[in-house]
Amino acid sequence: MNLSNFKLGVYDFLGLVVPGMFMICEGWITVRGWARFVEVLSALRPVSFTVFLAGSLVIGHFVQEMADWGVKKIRGPRFFRKGRDDVWDGVDSEAVKSAIWAESGLTLSSVDSAFDYCLTRIGEAFSKRDVFVATSDFARSFLVLAVCGIAPAWRLASDRTHSISAFALLLAAYVVPLVLIAQLAWRRMVRFRYISDCAVFGAYLGSRPAKNTPTTEVARKL
Repeated sequence: MNLSNFKLGVYDFLGLVVPGMFMICEGWITVRGWARFVEVLSALRPVSFTVFLAGSLVIGHFVQEMADWGVKKIRGPRFFRKGRDDVWDGVDSEAVKSAIWAESGLTLSSVDSAFDYCLTRIGEAFSKRDVFVATSDFARSFLVLAVCGIAPAWRLASDRTHSISAFALLLAAYVVPLVLIAQLAWRRMVRFRYISDCAVFGAYLGSRPAKNTPTTEVARKL
């Protein structure tokens, strides 16, 4: 197996590797403390960094799975599909249904079936969707990372203080940014996931050949 041919896509890097790295670092700080973490991190060599990268890729899958399960548990199984549901329930749904019928003769009553059809038809014409999904899932992972970040915050506050009042004050100073990060991550996750879904229908309609244009008139005569 030639590892030199192994390449990471946008989603692999943003959605899996980076969250996995953060999770490993949080666990490392929790178990060994900040000083030991900095010492080991600064001593990483190419081989050990490659192992760290591979481990981050694996851990990133579990981070994303925890985030997906947690959000769906709190907000419902169709929360991440709100964009397509809004389009299907809105005025633009008739245009999408008509376009699908004119092109294939299919009558699709399910929004998920229509979404998959449109996404398949546009192919690479909406390649930016991969970036939208990667950005959304990257932000989603920070919901888990923010919660798990309480553990290293506790360790850091415990190592640097010698009284309960100082510990509580320093822990609060660490937790407040984590709460802010979680709030911003939630907003970004929702926005980019919404765009990645509803824009598929618009991209499909936009990829349809326009009527009564010179190109279509010439093609009709031929």
